[in-house]
Amino acid sequence: MPPGQFGIADTDGELGTGVTGRKGDPIGYTVNRLKLTPTMPPQAPRLRVRVYLGLDRWLQRWVRLLGILHEGFWLGCLDPEDLTALTILSFQQSRMYNGPEHNLSGLLPWERETIDRFFRPSSRILVAACGGGREIIALHGLGFQADGFDCTPRLVETSRRLLQELGISSNVMLCPPNDVPREWTPHDGLIVGWTAYMQIPGSARRIAFLRKLRASVPPDSPILVSFWVREGASADEDRTFRLAKWFRSLRGRRAEPLEPGDHVTNRGYHHCFAKEEIEAEFKAGGFRMCHYSQADHPYAVGVAE
Repeated sequence: MPPGQFGIADTDGELGTGVTGRKGDPIGYTVNRLKLTPTMPPQAPRLRVRVYLGLDRWLQRWVRLLGILHEGFWLGCLDPEDLTALTILSFQQSRMYNGPEHNLSGLLPWERETIDRFFRPSSRILVAACGGGREIIALHGLGFQADGFDCTPRLVETSRRLLQELGISSNVMLCPPNDVPREWTPHDGLIVGWTAYMQIPGSARRIAFLRKLRASVPPDSPILVSFWVREGASADEDRTFRLAKWFRSLRGRRAEPLEPGDHVTNRGYHHCFAKEEIEAEFKAGGFRMCHYSQADHPYAVGVAE
């Protein structure tokens, strides 16, 4: 409100107007039982407030800079095996993924809808990166037969324990990272556990993983994969990636090149995808992408060729 006008204190819901004196001095009065009260111009913040705001802006800039330097350095210096070890350690220590609440929570709405649409009822499904058994338990509840494997020992133990407690007959195996056990009876469909696909470092490893999965199912079998997407990198992400590439280049030709969308955090490695990447990796892995969605959570469905 400009200086010289009035604030209105509403006494019965009716409206009124305000005026000023000849010299701009406020004149208080009541119109239609509305009392007009003078307002004061906002005061400048005290020195300590201004100092706090200024220091906070600088602190946030330094935090961003340190975050770029930290991720860029380690993404450039850690080998794929190191990145995988970080990811496994994160899941090994996770209370949520090793606890019953998460693993007994059932399928997410988009998972249920996708399975109902693309997977044959009562078929046999292999869950890769099955974690603590959430998908396997939910699939058995829907009438499917499901087996699984994972590379995190504690998650495999959690899955086996919960399945035994629930009286569910299922085979859950411990498997090396990015590999698929060969001691399976044939399955009719494939699910890669929630966002696990994006935790495999490097497109070549992901494609090799898909090919191993393809060998375990007949043609026309569905596969469900979920992930995170990238829709244009932010300025900070671009700086981090360029810095990581520079550190990686210092290691010589033997160092595996990085790919746009690669990230490392205290929870391990992950790769954010563009739609074209998923489609290309599906094709190279022996699958044809038949459905792609970012409606609830990004995921894709392929069919074995």
